[in-house]
Amino acid sequence: MLKIAICDDDETHISALRKMIGEWSESKPFAVIIYEYRSAEGFLFSYDSTPCDLMLLDIEMKKINGMELAKRLRKNGDMLPIIFITGYSEYMGEGYDVQALHFLLKPVKKEKLFDILDRYTEKHDPKKDIVLSCDDKSIRADPENIRYCEARGKKTEVHIADGNIHICHTGINELQKILGENFIFCHRSYLVNLLFIKSISKTEIEIDGGEKIPLSRRLYKEVNARFIEFYTGGANP
Repeated sequence: MLKIAICDDDETHISALRKMIGEWSESKPFAVIIYEYRSAEGFLFSYDSTPCDLMLLDIEMKKINGMELAKRLRKNGDMLPIIFITGYSEYMGEGYDVQALHFLLKPVKKEKLFDILDRYTEKHDPKKDIVLSCDDKSIRADPENIRYCEARGKKTEVHIADGNIHICHTGINELQKILGENFIFCHRSYLVNLLFIKSISKTEIEIDGGEKIPLSRRLYKEVNARFIEFYTGGANP
């Protein structure tokens, strides 16, 4: 299942995007659910209870515009993939600041949208998701959305990009094997996702959103080397 949010204050644009996504999804082996929002405020009000995998976001909206909405999400550490829809190419510079997935200029061309969606689904294969066994339920999670993990005795506290925190029954060492090579120990009790590291000092790591987690001095060289390698093309996100 792929959940796509469309946020645009123009009903005509929403209708056109909905139609194109519907055509694209006809040949896909998974279901596509579309959520529609007429304002950034409406999206923010519903987002916690109705999370999505991908967002098509108009920039030119009243009150809170699309760029401001994206900045608010990133400030909170939320790395929701965003495809900006805009009539003005000058916004593209700001898009790099919020790590936009892509820009589409109006009027949106179907072929271009299809290509972006195809590339997104190829990279974000639902089969890569893991299941976390927690106290009261089992939770499906995409490893790319896990910011870091903290050992809590025999259990592990898993911090998700949407702000949720889950206590799972799997120990942190076993969880590292499940999560894969993008996750690295920075401390005996902390496992961090390289995708979310913003900066590294001798004693701590700052992740997207400003949160800081401890870095063991004995692990500094290894973590720093992996960080540099990851963001200079030596590893695949």
